[in-house]
Amino acid sequence: MEINSLNMNEYYNPLRESFKLAKKIDSIAFKILIFSAVLTTLNFIFNKYVDSLKEWAEILSNANTVIIVLFALLKFAVSYIIFHTSFDKRSDFVDNSFGTNYSSNKSNKYYNNDTIENGILRMGANSFESCYFTYNLAIKGLKNKWVINLIVAVIILSLAVQGYNTVLTMVLQLTLPIYLISDAVNHSIFCLRVKNILDSFCRLYNDLKEEELTSKKEPEIILTVLNYETTLSTFNLLISESLYIKHNPHLSEQWEKLKEQYKLK
Repeated sequence: MEINSLNMNEYYNPLRESFKLAKKIDSIAFKILIFSAVLTTLNFIFNKYVDSLKEWAEILSNANTVIIVLFALLKFAVSYIIFHTSFDKRSDFVDNSFGTNYSSNKSNKYYNNDTIENGILRMGANSFESCYFTYNLAIKGLKNKWVINLIVAVIILSLAVQGYNTVLTMVLQLTLPIYLISDAVNHSIFCLRVKNILDSFCRLYNDLKEEELTSKKEPEIILTVLNYETTLSTFNLLISESLYIKHNPHLSEQWEKLKEQYKLK
């Protein structure tokens, strides 16, 4: 759907479907992860307490190996979609900031800074807005990330170390808990970095309330935007759709207040 077929007051994000696909695949990967934990538990029970089902324990262990490989492939697919979509996202970001036409399918009302003149200041405001939403949504998902990942990792690790039928099974099943813990750690580091960048935007636009500083601050705006984009591309973090839907209205209201506070107009 092209932007010229839309009402100019209608929200439109051409990249939303790609990100929704990535989130669906990520959700499937999470369900597979839980299934892997269940298989590991059953494997342990059959091996240790039900002698008549020991043959099934070996079958479950082999099936779990396949499940873990499938999990890794799905995670790779998610990373690829985010990486591929990020090029179009940056083109749309530049178009909205400078009034250019690098994207053949532009967003509409995705950024809420239409009152700001095209240029460096608008680019910074767009990035500021994105950073504000990203941090607040990411930090809200951090606790659940740690709780779920640690529980699943501990279950898999504590039960899986009881025994393996092959070296390959051992390597794959021990890799999964390590991945889960590193995933939670990366989410934490991401939140810290984005919080630092958000603080930089706040200081920057507080200084920019004095108009005579505008031209002097343009290099700092560009640097802060680059730091944010680099952080996004490094971590490839996905915000869950349910989290976005739940908190987006409130965050949108808060962003409008921030625009007034920092005179983004």
